[in-house]
Amino acid sequence: MKKQIHILQGLMILLSILIISLCSIKFIYAISHEKIDTTYMWNIEFNNIVINPLSSKGDIKLDNNKLLLDVTLNNENDFYEFTMDIFNRGSLDAKITDINISSSNDNIFKYQLNYLDGNSLLKGDILKSLSKTTIKVKIWYPKLDKKIYESLHLDLSLNIKYEAIY
Repeated sequence: MKKQIHILQGLMILLSILIISLCSIKFIYAISHEKIDTTYMWNIEFNNIVINPLSSKGDIKLDNNKLLLDVTLNNENDFYEFTMDIFNRGSLDAKITDINISSSNDNIFKYQLNYLDGNSLLKGDILKSLSKTTIKVKIWYPKLDKKIYESLHLDLSLNIKYEAIY
């Protein structure tokens, strides 16, 4: 009888070890595949686009913090201008690492990327945590010696990349 009790106790111990091991493996797997909310640390948002009412007609949209612009300028000195807010809602300061502008024309259009105070937007500029800045983007058809095109159509993509400063 004692032998059967020892065998039963041994089986209970082995069963307990097996259950604890399986639960531990499941817990560790769940932790390693858990999605952690880090938006409090790193959260740059582009929004609040305001188009200058004197601008030529165009279509502007924001897609994953990338700005897409579709506009046709017919005459010299026609322009498209807007302001946009960039928010740093995270707890980390952010630094501009890249400003990428690509367009569909032969670099005929001129453009400016400035802050509202007139200073240029540059790589290395810092956006403090929990703050916002407003930028102004202006694209225009420059005055040329000889008008080459009746109208110019522009598909423009603007992407400003930030990285966290630790």
